[in-house]
Amino acid sequence: MRIRWSEQEARKPYARPFMVTFTGDDGSDVGSIALNGADLLYYTQFQTAVLSLAGELFVDPAVESSSDPQRAWLDRIAGLMPAVGLLGITPRSTFDDKQGRVFRLIINADGGRAAIVDASGLLEYQELQAVLAHQTGGLFRDLAVEAVEDPADRRRAWIGALRMLMSRPDPDEAMNEAWHWA
Repeated sequence: MRIRWSEQEARKPYARPFMVTFTGDDGSDVGSIALNGADLLYYTQFQTAVLSLAGELFVDPAVESSSDPQRAWLDRIAGLMPAVGLLGITPRSTFDDKQGRVFRLIINADGGRAAIVDASGLLEYQELQAVLAHQTGGLFRDLAVEAVEDPADRRRAWIGALRMLMSRPDPDEAMNEAWHWA
């Protein structure tokens, strides 16, 4: 299997910036499909996309036999994608016609890469992985977070990691200095 990402495609609405090419045992190409970040990063969504777009059932025996198939899938595709590390997260407000002022979060990643995510996409670890993959072509992993077995504890570990990366909004947009929730 090979994975190619297109920055030009990633910027389009409803884009599928990843081209996944499947190879046979002899190394020849046997087919390709185009996917978005979430379809590539979530194993079950990947299987669904392959079945839907190619009519073939995709099964990775090593992933299927793992006690944590999702983590095994990320391990599998990590060698096929560049890694991306997070440097910081900066909230920026925009005006939405329906909601008024809302904040979107600018993710500053290594190598000069950046992504923009809504709050809901930041608070869930795997959602952020999918957004970052889609917008940067790289795979973000926090192995300390992934090592936490209990889902509630894993979420707490992720929120703790986020606190270290988050900047406050610019002073003219932020709550006053007495804000004590961060």
